[in-house]
Amino acid sequence: MRKSKGFTLIELITVVIILGVASAGIAAFVRSSMQTYIDVSTREQLLTESRFAIERLKREIANAVPNSVRITGNTSYHCLEFVPINWATVYTRLPAPGNLTMDVVALHDINDVPYSLPTGDNFAVVYPTRSEDVYDATRSKRVNVTACSDDGDGNCNTLDDSDDVVQLTVTGQFAQSSPASRVYLVDRAVSFCVYQNKLIRYENDIITNQLGAFPGLPVLAEHVANSLSSNPVGNPAEDDPFRIVSTSLQSNAIVEVRLRFVDNDEQIAYQQEIHVANVP
Repeated sequence: MRKSKGFTLIELITVVIILGVASAGIAAFVRSSMQTYIDVSTREQLLTESRFAIERLKREIANAVPNSVRITGNTSYHCLEFVPINWATVYTRLPAPGNLTMDVVALHDINDVPYSLPTGDNFAVVYPTRSEDVYDATRSKRVNVTACSDDGDGNCNTLDDSDDVVQLTVTGQFAQSSPASRVYLVDRAVSFCVYQNKLIRYENDIITNQLGAFPGLPVLAEHVANSLSSNPVGNPAEDDPFRIVSTSLQSNAIVEVRLRFVDNDEQIAYQQEIHVANVP
């Protein structure tokens, strides 16, 4: 009777060692592939998130009322605030004592789509040469608008005015006229803030003192890695996220946006110059 042959202990150990070495090599390859995938995904997500944030910043700030951009902050947060233009037109007559209406060119676009006053507070801004002119109502550069009427049926939205000049009812007179007869219709302020390594955005009423950042605000982007200086207005630092480069009545203001995004050793840095019309 023949005895059945099996594997010797040395053969089994050899097989185990070979399988172990092969498994280690496969594991290292899989791990490397997974890490590459994670790195690429992280980079793509960071790019998408940061590009969206930068593009939104650019589009919104470019539509700011002249001289309405201002900055505040400390080592905890930096905030850039501005007042977006709802509608810009020209006036033919400013309000006078005893007649608090101003005549403005009809509020509709080239496709005859009318501009309607938003619900709530509405303001007209004329000749703002400083940010205080926009935010501080006592300077009489910004007055409340309570109604819009025309010489047709009285409703500005029906576009039946005979001369395309409508009347805005306001609550006061303006301190100065605009050399270009420009008037801006607004209703709110917008702030972008870097706070707790996040870029946040919120809207608020147009008030004299600029607000800061606090928990619970909507997050526009995460992974912001800028170092914040203690005084971004009086003593700005190189890594501050926002800076107003110049303001004058002869040239556009430039808002510099410098944002650094870091996630899992992936870093993306942006430096954008956003031109804001500065001639009121």
